[in-house]
Amino acid sequence: MGRLSSLAAVAVVTAVFACLSPDTADAQEYPWCVSRESYLYCFYKTQEQCQWTASGGVGGCALNPRLLFAKKPRDSGATSASRSKTF
Repeated sequence: MGRLSSLAAVAVVTAVFACLSPDTADAQEYPWCVSRESYLYCFYKTQEQCQWTASGGVGGCALNPRLLFAKKPRDSGATSASRSKTF
């Protein structure tokens, strides 16, 4: 009887740990990118890291445009104002 209860306890603990999922990782946006063949590879925290990678003739360094222009609202008033011309 003791062995059955200990197996049940192990099964319950295993089930609890199986149900607990690890936190999902948020996507990390790094400020520096290596530009290569018209693509940006933004994996660098510092300009020095980026320059070190780019120094092998791979490409150049640039600031991450997704961080420079993050969530910039579009100017919807400019298009509507140009359409509503009064004659």
